[in-house]
Amino acid sequence: MRCRPLLFIALTLTLISATSCKPSPESLMTAVKADNTAEAIKLIGKGADPNSRTSPGGWSALHYAAMNGNVEVVQALLKAGADPNYAGAKDGKANSALSKPYSLALGMLDVVCEYGPSERTAKLREAGLDDPVLLKSATDPKAVEHYQDVVESLINVTKDK
Repeated sequence: MRCRPLLFIALTLTLISATSCKPSPESLMTAVKADNTAEAIKLIGKGADPNSRTSPGGWSALHYAAMNGNVEVVQALLKAGADPNYAGAKDGKANSALSKPYSLALGMLDVVCEYGPSERTAKLREAGLDDPVLLKSATDPKAVEHYQDVVESLINVTKDK
């Protein structure tokens, strides 16, 4: 009978430690790359590292959120401390200004402003950008608005720093 209270305490401590663990960087990156806003915000709220770089190209979650035009995730990442000035090592261009989240979002804004929804997919594929989430974001009827909001959010945070 003496073992039951100890067993109960051990199980309680195990459950507490299991539920208070920070989410893995991979889970945040997966949610952001899939444009799963609710899951990404939940993981950020649980303490996922907004600056982790688990992608092969060295991009952070902020890079993918900016590229996908997801202003909600961009703002949540920035609020959690994501570095807007980190230039990932994509395609061997480490620390290139073109690899910063702002530049990616601005480039996408240029594409969505210059081309109609039917032309965007072809232009992005020509540039080697054939990610289904990106193509969906770029052809969204509100793509211009989304990318403008992302660019504005990134400008405001870098201006404040």
